[in-house]
Amino acid sequence: MNSASFYRQLLFISIPAAIGLFFVHRIPLLAPYALLSWLSLGLFIGLCILMFYVGRRAALSENKHNFTNAFLLFLMLKLFSCAILVIVYLKVVEPASKLFVLPFLGLYVIYTTFEVIFLSKLGRIKVAK
Repeated sequence: MNSASFYRQLLFISIPAAIGLFFVHRIPLLAPYALLSWLSLGLFIGLCILMFYVGRRAALSENKHNFTNAFLLFLMLKLFSCAILVIVYLKVVEPASKLFVLPFLGLYVIYTTFEVIFLSKLGRIKVAK
């Protein structure tokens, strides 16, 4: 997978996700939690970009364990980043309802699926010897 293909696919996922967030936050029950959703969208896009470049570099490495290590590192990075984002949001904003997490979880599922797909493609790259 090359960079142009990755960015096209990222846009193909991110534009509908952003449009979906726009409409989801028109629902009065979810409207107060738009900040978390937009921050989450930015976080997930940033992590995908970082993951792509590090994953591609690791996949092109002669040591295939580098790719597995990079994958596990990003799994932990994403989990900690998401936990920190939600905890800070809870402490700072003090949302009135637990529904604030629904758009976040939707984005998490969308971007996790996307990451699995593009990392699977990267993992199949053959290294020229």
